Amino acid sequence: MTSAEPAVEEDVETTYRRKRRLGRIIIASFLAVIVIVEVLTFIGRAQTARQDAKPHTFYGIEGSRGPDYVTVAAHILEISPVAGTMQVRVTVEPHGTYSLPDGALAKSLNIDADGYAGGSITLAAGEIPPPVQLSLTINGDLSQYPIDSYSTLLTVRLSEVAVSPTGKEVKLGTPVPAQLVVNANQHDWALSVSKVGVWPDGAISVNIAVHRGIATRAFAFFELFMMVSLAVIAVAITYSAIISSKPLEFSLFAWLGAMLFALPAIRGTMPGIPGVGTLIDYAVFFWCLLAVAGCLITAAITYITTTMREHRHH
Repeated sequence: MTSAEPAVEEDVETTYRRKRRLGRIIIASFLAVIVIVEVLTFIGRAQTARQDAKPHTFYGIEGSRGPDYVTVAAHILEISPVAGTMQVRVTVEPHGTYSLPDGALAKSLNIDADGYAGGSITLAAGEIPPPVQLSLTINGDLSQYPIDSYSTLLTVRLSEVAVSPTGKEVKLGTPVPAQLVVNANQHDWALSVSKVGVWPDGAISVNIAVHRGIATRAFAFFELFMMVSLAVIAVAITYSAIISSKPLEFSLFAWLGAMLFALPAIRGTMPGIPGVGTLIDYAVFFWCLLAVAGCLITAAITYITTTMREHRHH
């Protein structure tokens, strides 16, 4: 054995240890990134939920800040970008001269609100007002997911009604001082409400704007990063296998075939993801899918041509 052989073995061992150390660093770094992203996701989700639950109060005509007024609480229940609707539950709570000791209405009131299919609603005196379900139409572009945002207008008006001697209720034009309180319980959506105006007839108009929360957007972009990383890895491995002197193994084709099904599955796990055709599909998903499919086709052509060449040679 020459003196050069131990030196070669030592170099191989040093290279092996260096690669193992680099591998441990990469794995540890990746795990650290996952932990950090997970913590930030929970923090962002909790922050969004806390901000949405905070009530946004808007005052109506003169007297709405006094002791005699009616609170109209609008609670956002569901946001459906695919259907283009926002479901809102409205509850009425009287105060002062408008309220009986048990919380029932002291006077009959009429409530007009956007998104109610039955027109105006009459709330009878002596009864606790029941909740009212509204379906508002939202404006926005779903194809911009996950940076899509939506807005809608909500107008609520309260007025007194009187009962005629014949028992028929007649709507009066006397406006009722009211306070409109808007809140939500959507952990995946961030809510912002701005006042549009207060009209002489007692109506209060607000603009409700929503966009996907920080946690939802961060998780969606993280999955996009994973798709791009997998596509790049597929291209790199296929290129290394093709230029290598070793014959292509069948496991490469099985792995690339599994990748073609894995990428759509990753896309499908994004929170609130709509159907195919959004911005992220044209920017990332389609290209990653084409890259993996191209790798599979290229590897298959290389394998077939190499096998045929060897067959002719023999």
